[in-house]
Amino acid sequence: MHQIHETLSPGAIIRDRYLVIDLLGTGGFSAVYLVQDQEREDSIFALKEVVATQKQARERFTFECTVLERLVHPALPQVHNVFDNEEHDRLYMLMDYVEGPNLETLRHIQPEKRFSLPVITAILAPIVDAIEYLHQQYPPIIHRDIKPSNIIVPIVGEKTILVDFGIAKEYDTQGTTSAVRHCSPGYGAPEHYTTGTNTRTDIYGLGATLYTLLTGVIPPDAIERMTEMSNDNPDPLRPACELVPSIPLPVSSAIKRAMSINMMHRFATVHEFWLALQGEKVQQPHISEALNSIVVSPSTSKISGKTGETPSQPLRKKQLPG
Repeated sequence: MHQIHETLSPGAIIRDRYLVIDLLGTGGFSAVYLVQDQEREDSIFALKEVVATQKQARERFTFECTVLERLVHPALPQVHNVFDNEEHDRLYMLMDYVEGPNLETLRHIQPEKRFSLPVITAILAPIVDAIEYLHQQYPPIIHRDIKPSNIIVPIVGEKTILVDFGIAKEYDTQGTTSAVRHCSPGYGAPEHYTTGTNTRTDIYGLGATLYTLLTGVIPPDAIERMTEMSNDNPDPLRPACELVPSIPLPVSSAIKRAMSINMMHRFATVHEFWLALQGEKVQQPHISEALNSIVVSPSTSKISGKTGETPSQPLRKKQLPG
């Protein structure tokens, strides 16, 4: 895949059907647009564009999108269609557009840039259920980029949404993927760079996400951790309870285990990890109460997807009319 050098301007029409309203963001190989389907009234979607010059890359992307189309879960955006433009080496994925800020944006406007344990466990419960759902597919589907900026708090609805399936991966029956693909510093497990990923890769990402949301500190990258430990230095990942003493020790220990460098030392399943966190008896509010307790500035309540990276789709879910 090649870098995206040119993006489409508002007013451009893709496939004689999708009118570009705005550019939401770009990544190394992709861009995401807010588009209107001109064949259906009041139909706004997110359209992901990927540059793929090689046939194998196009086939892989198409296959992955086809896999994602079959998924139905309230905490996942629905993928509606996938199509290509071979002349310009472009591939497209049409999906729900979810309005609302992401947790990374919201974290930065909270006191001390972090959330309390009861609030964050309530907010993340739908996300954990969605990850379990992905892992229960056959073969399992790995998201591979779980992080706060990929979790949206919708303006409408009471469930957070896990987005950015441009790097989601269905892996073979051997349980790993060999291709090294993009991952976010601080949230990517070490196997992203080495042996290939499996479901425990998402457990690492979920652990790192909890670490950041509870402490206000992004954890050190896995490469940095491996380098320090290979030189007989201490793991630079400090326990969460050292940074925030109010975090219970069992919760801190569970997060550290989820972020083990050796994947076999992590929890075997997301459910097992979540049970370890729930073992600490905290009074968890209803998700609506948790969402209402979050400090939100006027700017974050609006569309907030323009970032330097491929964005977390920041809009309300719109279903294709029947």
